[in-house]
Parts: sequence; C-alpha cells; structure tokens
Amino acid sequence: TTSLYAALVQHPQIIPGKFKEVFYYGNSDNYKKGLSHYKQFFATSYNKKSKESKLGKSALAVDASTNTFESIEAPQRILKDNPNAKIIFILRNPTERAYSHYKMSFGRKWDLASFEKALEMEEARITEGAERAKDFEGHNYAFQRLGYKSRSVYVNSMKHWFNEFPKENILVLSSENFFNDPAQVFKTICDFLKIDNVPVKFDKLNQGGKGKIDEKTRLYLQNYFKPYNEELFTLLNTRYDW
Repeated sequence: TTSLYAALVQHPQIIPGKFKEVFYYGNSDNYKKGLSHYKQFFATSYNKKSKESKLGKSALAVDASTNTFESIEAPQRILKDNPNAKIIFILRNPTERAYSHYKMSFGRKWDLASFEKALEMEEARITEGAERAKDFEGHNYAFQRLGYKSRSVYVNSMKHWFNEFPKENILVLSSENFFNDPAQVFKTICDFLKIDNVPVKFDKLNQGGKGKIDEKTRLYLQNYFKPYNEELFTLLNTRYDW
C-alpha cells in the first residue's frame, strides 16, 4: 500500500491528504468524532476547485488507511458520505503479509513475542481486545496490531465489500503483479479512476525490517491460508501465485 500510495500522489489529478492513513472509516473511535474531523485532513472544496480549474480536469483525494478493508462498518459508512467513492484493494501473498505485519509490530514494540508464539496467542489476544473494545464501544487495536493471520484471510472481508459496495467501484490488485509490471498496473488504476495515465516513478517502499521467516512456520501458514486463498480466487475469478 505504501508503494502504491507513493505512486498515486505523484499524479497531478490526485490531491494527497495530510497523512497516508487517517484511520477514520475503519476505526470506531475516530469515526465517532464525525465527518468534520475526517475532512480536516484533506483539501478544502475551494482548493479542489482551484486545482481542477488549473488542470482543466477533475481531481481526486486519496485515503490509504489499510484497516478500512477489514471493517464491517466501513462500506456503509463510506457509501453514506460518498456514494461515488472508488475503492482499490492491493493484496499481498498472505504468508508474506503476516510476517511483514509481525516485523512492523515487533519493531514498534507492540509485540515482544517470537513470531511463532505470537501466532499461537493471536486468537486469544484478539478475543481479549474485542472484549475491551465492546466495553468502551471502541476499536479493537489487538486485531489491528496483532492480527497476523486474521488480517491475511482476505476472502471474508472481500465478500462483505462485494455484498455492500457497488462492484463497479471496486478494483482488486495483487502487489506481486504491481511490482512485476508497475506501469501496466498503474494504467489499470488510472483507467479505473478515470484519470490520465501519466508517467510516475515506482519504488518498493516499506519492505519491513530484516529477518527471514522460519521454513516450518512458512509451510504452516501456506497450508493454513490455502483454502481461504482458493475461495478468494473463485470469488475474484482470478488466481495469484500464492
């Protein structure tokens, strides 16, 4: 997502917000603050119109909050505020995503356990986080920060988006395809957003810290994700090399 966001914000018709991730529609704590809270992170209507006047073309704002994907409430929340929103999901090999997520959490000291121990404790941690969130009608930060396997099971979230959101407003990509042929994938994105296909610089960013996943753990995760991946491929009518 970081690499795709970096490419998008180079586009003259894209207006970046103050942050890559505002964490609004997928975070109940922030959503309760209201739409005015969200809008403060983006260009004003005046600035948007001014930019469009100079370009002679439409301009779009972009929010790359990753936790929006898993949020059950997010699709309807977005439709309420912006029924014409375009949603792009870029999915990574779930085994690689799970380990990259762990490395980020470990680096930020959200998790001090080994990867294997963290996987073992994941379900209990998320359940405890859900109970805490229920008590305060808030966000489950344990799921967001420690849900290595849980957040890599894409099909459950994807089904929800397809059921709730207009399918023509959703584009699903794989990060492997993006890095293998970024120019072609970026053209697909531009066509989807109805903006000009202009040249931008592509970089592979935010690759995570050093370290290699144990092969036994890799095999375990590959087997764990396999049935979910197959279900996802059927839903999307495509296959990824996972």
